[in-house]
Amino acid sequence: MLILLISLVFGTICTGGATPAFAQPANAGQAEPDVGTTCIMKPRELVHLGSAIPGLLASVEVDRGDAVKRGQLVASLDSSIEQATVALARAKAANDTAIEGEKAEFEMLRLKLERTKPLAAQRIASQQTLEEVESKLEESRERIRSDEMDQALAMLEANRAQRALDQRRIASSIDGVVIERKLTPGEYVYEQTPIMTIAQVDPLNVELVVPAGRYGTLHPGMQADVHPAAPVGGSYRARVDVVDPVIDAASNTFGVRLLLANPGNKIPAGIRCTVTW
Repeated sequence: MLILLISLVFGTICTGGATPAFAQPANAGQAEPDVGTTCIMKPRELVHLGSAIPGLLASVEVDRGDAVKRGQLVASLDSSIEQATVALARAKAANDTAIEGEKAEFEMLRLKLERTKPLAAQRIASQQTLEEVESKLEESRERIRSDEMDQALAMLEANRAQRALDQRRIASSIDGVVIERKLTPGEYVYEQTPIMTIAQVDPLNVELVVPAGRYGTLHPGMQADVHPAAPVGGSYRARVDVVDPVIDAASNTFGVRLLLANPGNKIPAGIRCTVTW
């Protein structure tokens, strides 16, 4: 016991009262990592494309990995009945036989009225005859208006039938790449069933988390350099798009989103990266 006490006193004297080396923390003197520089690249938009109406899937025009444009037809439902409905509605809308017949009748009555007026003035034709011709002319005018209204309604019905047909043609809502095809022709599409998933990868969203101490130093429009991880590598210029207005209390950080142009889809989404300001 006496020997151990002497050893401890002697060690303290030799070190000048400092803490022994083995008591130093393992990371003493090292700076904490800057978590604000790490990021991940994500698609700008991710669309699970479906149908507004249920039906039998007739065709799928694209496959996984295909690039698509906004408005491009990518799939269609069976539409044989809708096509027939559109053809019938258009035929009705284009049929103006009734209107042309009434216009001919109207013209005949108009000429008859022109001949009857001077005869009635000379008392050769009775006033009753004149009034009958005028009444028939007005009835003909009303029938023309009614037929024209019927034709206008038929045109609206044709437009509605066309809209119903258009709903069975499914188009891409974004410029992007098909990353998953869920259904094949012959399967039934329900309103909640996605047919495929399309990702917009130009531009890319660069998502990162920044320490709260930097809040107020970053703002939309600022430029930054993004460095994708291997095997992509390189350095790409991006700009700040969104700075979250809320700080996460648990981590004492806030989110920032950058936009990175990606012409030709050269950089894959999902890759990790770092950011330098």
